Amino acid sequence: MDLVLTTRVIPADASSRPSTLLWTPDRQGALLFPTPGHVLLAGTRHFMTAAVPEGIDAARARFVRDARRQAARHPGLLAVAAAYAPAHHAWSHPADVPPATATAHHLHLLRQFTQGTLPAPAFAQAWWQTRRTAQSNGERVRGSLQELFNHVLLLLEDYEVAPDLAEPTDLTAAELRAAVTEVCRSRSTNP
Repeated sequence: MDLVLTTRVIPADASSRPSTLLWTPDRQGALLFPTPGHVLLAGTRHFMTAAVPEGIDAARARFVRDARRQAARHPGLLAVAAAYAPAHHAWSHPADVPPATATAHHLHLLRQFTQGTLPAPAFAQAWWQTRRTAQSNGERVRGSLQELFNHVLLLLEDYEVAPDLAEPTDLTAAELRAAVTEVCRSRSTNP
């Protein structure tokens, strides 16, 4: 079983309870209330995907922020947050993205596509595959980079890779390239 852990702040009224462990009937997931102020959630990848749809790293990053806000009431939360810190930093600028990541590959795809060296169907297919890889790696983007990626996703939803399945309102390959290029320019993001 491939276990993954995350944390979440619990209400202050739970502070009088002793350590408690709860698990699902199929033993795919469990909750541990080790000390007042937080709960640990663990389980199989399938369980964790359902329990924490925003992703483990996003949940851990949120817990770090919550722990800072609750530090006066529950000083031990900062140590828990440090022990279960996100595996990846959330990048907001292309220059911050490490080269060996799926997010870096997204930026490479954008460069190739906007420069005309990658055809629209190949760009669309590679973008979706890279997105799945980035999600499974726990990679996160924020700020201007998140806005750029979100806009590209919206444009790709209006593009059909197979021309024979395209509807009249779908973007053509040329329209997709022009729109993605404009988004990169308007967001002042050099991929």
